[in-house]
Amino acid sequence: MATELYWMDIFENFDFLLKGLGITMKLSLISIIGSLFFGIFLGIIRYSKFFLISWLAVAYIEIVRSVPLILFIVFIHFGLMPYIFGGAVSFFASSCVAFIIFTSAYIAEIIRSGLNSVENTHIDAAKSLGFSASQRLTFIILPLAVSRMAPALVSQFISLIKDTSLASTIGLIELTRSGEIIYERTHHVFEILLFIAFVYFLICFGLSKLCRIYEMKPYMQVEAEKALVIN
Repeated sequence: MATELYWMDIFENFDFLLKGLGITMKLSLISIIGSLFFGIFLGIIRYSKFFLISWLAVAYIEIVRSVPLILFIVFIHFGLMPYIFGGAVSFFASSCVAFIIFTSAYIAEIIRSGLNSVENTHIDAAKSLGFSASQRLTFIILPLAVSRMAPALVSQFISLIKDTSLASTIGLIELTRSGEIIYERTHHVFEILLFIAFVYFLICFGLSKLCRIYEMKPYMQVEAEKALVIN
């Protein structure tokens, strides 16, 4: 009976938890899109043969990756953003900026590794067809590298979704902070944390499953083509 009463805390505060989940999903989506575009840009610069801009990209990536994420979030909200805008900004805006800047450094390295994995035979073939450097990158190198980068990118995005819980350190009431507010009032910690962990599991597992389906498509297409040839 007592256990049922504990679980009632979740149902009674479900709207509040749902609002926190909405903030978590919104923060995750904006951060994923922003870090992906910025990371691709950084990765291409890092991949380029121009020493100066490549070195600047390396310096940015190494500096960002050397700072703990929680410290980075606090610095962005209480240091950088007020300095730029002359005053305090919203918790959500600071969190978005922090996650985009931080995650883009990791995505840039994934992009660079994917670009470097493309065999020289494909690049030489494109050169022989008269493709310019930008055309080779756009139509040959990037498409070939995308399928190889997909698992690593999805893994990074899953980490980003879980890391959004750190935004609670500056006061953003996302899913984890919503749960903290509830169990600080009811003192029923186990049930609330278990529910929040289950929600994160559903989101991350679903994203991982979609990635596996995407990875299987080329294999399934090849097998189908083989079957047609045999028949």
